[in-house]
Amino acid sequence: MPPPTQTTILWIYSVILFLFLGASAAITPLYPLYHEQWHATLPMLQAAFAVYALTLLLALLCFGSLSDHLGRRPVVWLAIAIEISAMLQFSIAESIAEVIRGRALQGLATGIATSALSAGLQDAHRERGGLISGMIPMGSMAALALGSAFLAKFAPQPLHFVFYLLTMAMIAAGCMLFIVPETVSRVPGALASLWPRVHVPHAARKPMLRIAPASVAVWALAGLLLSLGPTIARIANHDNGGALLGGSVVAVVMTSALVAMATHLAGSGVSLLRRGAAAVLAGLPLVLVSLHVVNLPVFLLGSSVAGAGLGLTVQGSLRIIVPLADSHERAGLAAGYFVMSYLAFSVPAFAAGFAVTAVGLRETTDVYVLVLLILTTLTLRSLTRHRTTSTCPAPSH
Repeated sequence: MPPPTQTTILWIYSVILFLFLGASAAITPLYPLYHEQWHATLPMLQAAFAVYALTLLLALLCFGSLSDHLGRRPVVWLAIAIEISAMLQFSIAESIAEVIRGRALQGLATGIATSALSAGLQDAHRERGGLISGMIPMGSMAALALGSAFLAKFAPQPLHFVFYLLTMAMIAAGCMLFIVPETVSRVPGALASLWPRVHVPHAARKPMLRIAPASVAVWALAGLLLSLGPTIARIANHDNGGALLGGSVVAVVMTSALVAMATHLAGSGVSLLRRGAAAVLAGLPLVLVSLHVVNLPVFLLGSSVAGAGLGLTVQGSLRIIVPLADSHERAGLAAGYFVMSYLAFSVPAFAAGFAVTAVGLRETTDVYVLVLLILTTLTLRSLTRHRTTSTCPAPSH
C-alpha cells in the first residue's frame, strides 16, 4: 500500500482530473437542445467541438511541460481558475457563439490541467498513477455526460443547471489542492518551456511511434461516436430522442471502455493493444449496420464493443510508455501522448461534421468507418508480426 501522503495525492488529483475531463463531456447531451432552442446549425455545433480541441492542443503544446518546472500545484490552480471562468460563461450563455467562447476557455484549461495532473498522479505512484490517468477519462465522461443529460431532462434551466454545479465543484477542487504536497521541485526553464513543442523523452520515442497507429484509430473512433454518435443514434431510433439519448451514447462508449480497462489489469501492453484492435474490428461494423437498418440496439451494442476496444488500447499504450520518463519528464510525455490522442480525436470528427452537410450522414459514416477498419486491421497485423514484451509490469493488487 502507498503511504498516506501518496494516497492523498492519488485521490485528490484523481477527483480534479475527473472533474476536468467529465466537464468536457457534460456539454455533449446539450447539443440537440442548442439546435432546437437556438437553431444552431450543424457547422456551428461542430465549431464548438473543434474550438475546444484546438485550444486544448495549443495548451498542451505550450503548457504541457510547465509543471515540470514550476510544480504541479501552481499549474493546476491556473487551470482551475480558467475552467471556472468557462463554466460561468456556459451558465449565462444565450447563444451558440457564447458557448463557443466558453469552449475555447475550457479547452485551454483542460489542456493545462491534463498533463500536470497526469504527471502528478505518476509522481505519487508510477504504476497506479498511470492506470488511474488512463481510466479516469472514460469514467468521468460517462458519468458527467449521463448526469448532464438527466439534468437537461428533469432539472430547471436545462441549458445551464449542470454548469452551476460544475462551477461549485471546481471551487471545491481548488480548495482541496491546498492539502496536497508538491511532488516535484522547481527547476529552471519555465519560460523556455512555453515555446510550442512536445517533449517526449528519448527512451519513449520509439515506443510512442509503435503505439501511434492503434492510438490514432481508437481516438478517431471516439471522436466519431462522441460528435456524431448522438445523431446516428437518433436516426437508428427512428429520429426520436434528445439530450438523454445523446448522454446515453457517451455513457455506453465510455463505460464499456472503463469496464474493459478494469477487467484487464494484467498482461503486457502489446497484448492489450492486440485485444483492443480486435474489439474495434468487431464493434465498428455493427455501428455501420445499425445506421443502414435503423436499429438502436445494434448501434448501442456496436458502440459498446468498440468502446471496450478504446479502453484496452489506451491502457495498453500507457502501460508501454508510462515507465519510460523520469519525474521531470512526465508532464512532457503526458502532453505528447495527449496531443497525439486529441489530434486523432478531433480532426477527423471535425472534417466528418462538415462532410455530413455535403454528402449526408450515412455516406460520411461509411467512409469514416471504412478508414478506421483499414487502419485497425493494419495495426493488428503489425502487432501480430512484432510480438514485443511491454516494459511495464502489471500493477499489484
